[in-house]
Amino acid sequence: MGRVRECVGDQEQFWRMALETWQASGLSVRQFCSNEGLSEPSFYIWRKKLTGGDTQQDSHDKPEPSAFIEVSMPKSDHFAIELLLTSGNTMRIHPGIDSATFGTVVSVLHQAGLC
Repeated sequence: MGRVRECVGDQEQFWRMALETWQASGLSVRQFCSNEGLSEPSFYIWRKKLTGGDTQQDSHDKPEPSAFIEVSMPKSDHFAIELLLTSGNTMRIHPGIDSATFGTVVSVLHQAGLC
């Protein structure tokens, strides 16, 4: 369980740095995320989480709410699948995972209300 908390702490530090970089860039959220290879929905989730909902966004930057979980292919070759969970956390699946293990993981996430 400590490993999960460590990952979340690393994510928080990453997103704090990303938000500071974005604010200094003068770019729109969409442009910044595209340039940096970041997920725009993840950006908004973390910005809300880290700023307590106090944001500086233009109305055209607001993402449409969605009942779906975003699945994106990361630019790195280290992961086969990257899942953005409803909690705002990212789950990376390495290549070669067997379908039974993947099915178990998805089932547990679903039962926990994370997807």
